[in-house]
Amino acid sequence: MLTTEGCLQRQKRLREKLTGQDIDAAIITHYLEIYYFTGVLLNEAHPGCLYLETSGSTWLVAASNVDSECLDDCIVYDWAIGFTAHQDLTRRACENVSARLQSAGKAGRIGYQAEFMPKMFADTVENVFGKCEWVALDETLLDLQKRKDPDEIAVIRKAIQADLAAYDAAQRTIAPGVNELEVLAAAREAACLAAGEKVFHDGDYQCGGFGGFARDRKIEAGEIYIIDAWCIYHGYWADLCRAFSVDGNPTDIQQSVYDHIKSFHEQLPDYLQPGKDGSDCWKAIDAHIREHPALADAGLIHHAGHNVGLRAHQLPDLNEKRGGTFEIGNVVSVEPGAYIPEMRAGVRLENMYLITENGLENLSEYPFEIQCKK
Repeated sequence: MLTTEGCLQRQKRLREKLTGQDIDAAIITHYLEIYYFTGVLLNEAHPGCLYLETSGSTWLVAASNVDSECLDDCIVYDWAIGFTAHQDLTRRACENVSARLQSAGKAGRIGYQAEFMPKMFADTVENVFGKCEWVALDETLLDLQKRKDPDEIAVIRKAIQADLAAYDAAQRTIAPGVNELEVLAAAREAACLAAGEKVFHDGDYQCGGFGGFARDRKIEAGEIYIIDAWCIYHGYWADLCRAFSVDGNPTDIQQSVYDHIKSFHEQLPDYLQPGKDGSDCWKAIDAHIREHPALADAGLIHHAGHNVGLRAHQLPDLNEKRGGTFEIGNVVSVEPGAYIPEMRAGVRLENMYLITENGLENLSEYPFEIQCKK
């Protein structure tokens, strides 16, 4: 989980941003950003409201009481009767927000999450304070989250460990005639056991194709099984990809393309550097893919990666049309891939890298091997 020290540091950075924009207070309503600043991971089905005064206290309205050193107060609303959920949770949360605001300092200029805040919360604030000036903080929050703190990296490492355990189980399961759903089930079980708790695990588990969720279908000899596996541990994502020969006997073209795609990861230190742009890395991967005679016309048909954190896709991108400047603290997935019919269907290989002052750290050390490890 996120640490008290890390959360308080992030609150401090947010307050500095608020001060710079002459904002009196911030209202955070998405459960992931509430977690980011408090270490409290709420049930996403239960509305929550984090109120952070620029020069004052930090308090949370939630459906359950939490003990956090990152909060000055936690106000609990009644979410159920006899464990049957009420149908008006936002209204109940707002009643408690209104009561708590009565003792707060008046705020005339308020930062908020334009993407996520219900109008009911804004109305509640203005019913107490009168007409307010609302300032969207979405870009500010996204910018803060680009650079990962040590406690975030620790959680991401745990998510990656669970994802890699899923790959171990998937490899042991893959064989001609096995159902795609069996491969997914084995991987999910392994991810949960590795994490020591229930975690989300899914991804592209369709065999012999570009991607898609697992189907009720038996995998076939001669196919390449691309598994782009995702795992969420305590709010943070792992996003990795490997590709395996179903029967363990790759054709010459399958092995050749696999080795070619794999080789670009050795060049990444030249591109994932502070100050460089993600779109340039995309262009380099596309050019590298086209150097293979069988891939000259195929190239790279999707993004080449993205920053990863509380959400699977964050900026900067490795994208032909949208990049962004790399910084120390970025956790970047890189996923070169190519797909041609004679490969049944192609190769995509993805690792997650941390950009540090001393260069790149591969957070997902795990073999790139086309043959399954049994």
